[in-house]
Amino acid sequence: MVEFEFLDETLDINSTSSYHLSIQAGLDGLSFCILDTVRNKYVALKNYPNTGNQVEVIDSDWISSILKEDEFLNQKYKSAGIFFVGLSSTLVPDPLFRKENLADYLNFNLDLAESDEIHYNKIQRADAWSIYPVLSDLIKLFRERFPGINIFHHSVPFINHILLNNKGESKSNVYVNLYGNIFDIAVTRSKNLKLYNCFPYKHVNDLLYFILYIFEQMKLPPDNTLIHLSGKVTRQSSFYENLRRYVKKLEFLKPDPHFTYSYTFSKLPEHSYTNLLSLYLCV
Repeated sequence: MVEFEFLDETLDINSTSSYHLSIQAGLDGLSFCILDTVRNKYVALKNYPNTGNQVEVIDSDWISSILKEDEFLNQKYKSAGIFFVGLSSTLVPDPLFRKENLADYLNFNLDLAESDEIHYNKIQRADAWSIYPVLSDLIKLFRERFPGINIFHHSVPFINHILLNNKGESKSNVYVNLYGNIFDIAVTRSKNLKLYNCFPYKHVNDLLYFILYIFEQMKLPPDNTLIHLSGKVTRQSSFYENLRRYVKKLEFLKPDPHFTYSYTFSKLPEHSYTNLLSLYLCV
């Protein structure tokens, strides 16, 4: 079942050879957007929510059914990229990165399953590598449908976006992006990434605990440290209202100014899909 589908009137399904396809896949569901690379304009945004039982891994059969049935996911594109949303990843500074040690990096923090494939991406602006596992069945599905598709962890567009659009302020900025059951948090200062982490949450109190703990550990003053919010959060959400009690400066993250966006997207808060809409710059 489709939660929403925003299509620009200029979208031409027969012209996908000049379009770029970006996909987001996670326990929340599957979303994708289409970029007209000639005009540098996003012309489609669509979401399939995961409305089934709560599971701990992405359902490859469910993903397969969407790939078969969606008319836009049955086209050939100029390029395609996907990021997988998940807690399991680690960042390694570039001077310490060695491809032959990929499993060691992950095994230090995680328990890998036999069905996992290890993938990695260079985050140029952070001078670091994101290393993460993905179910091999999912990789096979997407590579069969989109040969040459670029694969990422969700941390990559998140970090890339905030560093690309960072103004280089000497004071710290905090970035928080929410998915359905996990969230990212990053701290930057003077265009440098000082911290990145990803945490699970079930309740508002979980979110507040992790955020305020990082404020305490990094000695960030809550009265004048700005938090940029994105993802599944609105001014009306209980998380926003409760966070305002502790941190005074909150604002919503802006979409990447390198692109233009179909007017149809205005039906959603513009900060809802900043990661998905900035994935193209990672490809």
